[in-house]
Amino acid sequence: MSKDVERRQGKSPVTFTHAVAVTAVAVVGIIVAFWILSSLAGVIFFFVKAAVIIALVAAVFWVVSRFRN
Repeated sequence: MSKDVERRQGKSPVTFTHAVAVTAVAVVGIIVAFWILSSLAGVIFFFVKAAVIIALVAAVFWVVSRFRN
């Protein structure tokens, strides 16, 4: 079996370009994750607000109907 693998010419295990590329991908991934989570939180918050408003309107109708009787 022959060994066709050559040794790296540079001494550093990671080149500057590779480090910059990994950092850029990480930053983009963090931004996308934050955007998705904030959108999800916004949707959940919208439904919570809607539920609270509906509960308040129902409570007002219930109180008014109690006073009418």
